[in-house]
Amino acid sequence: MRNLALKRIQRMQPYKPPLDGRSAYGGMLLDFNEKTKPMQSKIVRALEKFVRSQKLQVYPEYFDLEKRIADYAGVMVNQVMITNGSDQGIDIIFRTFAEKGDTVIIPSPSFAMFYQCAHVIGNEIICPLYKKDDLAFPFEEVLRSLDEQTKLIVVCNPNSPTGTAVSTANIEKIVQKAKSAIVYVDEAYFEFSKITAVPLIKKYPNIIITRTFSKAFGLASLRIGYVIARTEYIAEMLKVRGPYDVNMAAYYSACAALEDRKSMECYVNEVIKKAKPLVEKFFDDFSIPYFQSSANFILFRPDNPKNVMKLLGLGGALVRSQNKQNIENTLRVSIGTVAQMEKFIRIYKKAILRNTKQKYAFLDRDGTLIYEPQDTYQIDSLKKLKILNGVIAGLQELKKRGYALIMISNQDGLGTSSFPQKSFEAPQEKMLRIFRSQGITFDQIFICPHVPNDGCNCRKPKTGLVDKFLRNVNRYKKLSFVCGDRDSDRQFAENIGITFIPMKTNGNFHEAIKSFLTNT
Repeated sequence: MRNLALKRIQRMQPYKPPLDGRSAYGGMLLDFNEKTKPMQSKIVRALEKFVRSQKLQVYPEYFDLEKRIADYAGVMVNQVMITNGSDQGIDIIFRTFAEKGDTVIIPSPSFAMFYQCAHVIGNEIICPLYKKDDLAFPFEEVLRSLDEQTKLIVVCNPNSPTGTAVSTANIEKIVQKAKSAIVYVDEAYFEFSKITAVPLIKKYPNIIITRTFSKAFGLASLRIGYVIARTEYIAEMLKVRGPYDVNMAAYYSACAALEDRKSMECYVNEVIKKAKPLVEKFFDDFSIPYFQSSANFILFRPDNPKNVMKLLGLGGALVRSQNKQNIENTLRVSIGTVAQMEKFIRIYKKAILRNTKQKYAFLDRDGTLIYEPQDTYQIDSLKKLKILNGVIAGLQELKKRGYALIMISNQDGLGTSSFPQKSFEAPQEKMLRIFRSQGITFDQIFICPHVPNDGCNCRKPKTGLVDKFLRNVNRYKKLSFVCGDRDSDRQFAENIGITFIPMKTNGNFHEAIKSFLTNT
């Protein structure tokens, strides 16, 4: 039988996300940016009440839902249209405002539904690429791509899968140039980013926004979203949407979710202010490259991403592969609660880091990283603290090359009356703050507080401080090293079986390590 489907449809591939087996998976679903907690009891009670009402056979009626959404979004009720998920909103916008052959601009990579809708209609698609280095929005390229043939510009804000946000100021500049086109802003992750183009609708008639209840509100399986636009455009889009496209289970759930916004906001705060920084610090500490995100997910680029995704899945955490242009070899992890992300980190360490050889730089402190006074061997005041030449550049180079940084230092009599703990902590914390401000974090810090006569097992060159640590890591011995200014540092390197890089006391750290890095 001859295929009677349109030729452009025959040429398409279906959008087929990797859903198989997810519902039966026993671990954490961190692959689709869903809410990671069950829906709150108020929503469950609303659904139960609806089912008990014995009205499943009755066509939907939406009562005041659009008014509730309008109040939440800060617009008028006739500026809102509810949809069957924001996916339907995307479809309606494309079908209402673009025809076959029209040019649409979709900064890429981005959400697959944008391309699917454009291909179904037969649009000519222009795809300015997000910047390769930091995945910044291609603002200048979008402006250059605009011409009189452009009918629709898509701005996914924050963008999925990159997490990149674009400022409302730049959206306004796009709107000002695209006077004869619709600027469509997808705000699926608005609750997490708090960035919105809604205030621009009062000034510019050609802005249309979609949002969803699938992400922060956690109603993904019920499929409900909404469109915000000028009244006249809502009226046009209602001609395209069916009268019964949103089901009543979704209606009652959305009403309950809006009544219980405090629960949503608590969840968002935990995700953005606590859980996401936890994961970012983990990635920083273990030199796992990632991109800054304004949403509830992080795009990261581990070594051997295919294997990492497999091992994480086996360990109890599903993540999603993203292998599109400019984000090749990346994975995306959704951010959940603090407890969930602590578990993710434990799984990552056990499944991947323990089986991956890591390069370690064991660094002496006084005389190597900071100035060591000659009258005393203690940096016991802020006044004495001085970062040595080449330290910032050297540490940044080590982090760039994937080294884990380990500080190890003998601090004679630390905690005694002659060298109180607080005298050590003030300059130590300031030093670490300076390093952090330059993107430098230490993976471990080991301090021996004893004097030589104590006969401890932890004073360099002895290895007691690091014995347990070394038993639990997989060192790349050939590329790991100790850098210090004393013979005890040399002996320590010999005792743990790695290279020693000598440095003159209070010398230039970067110069000291340069030869080793060049030759490895």
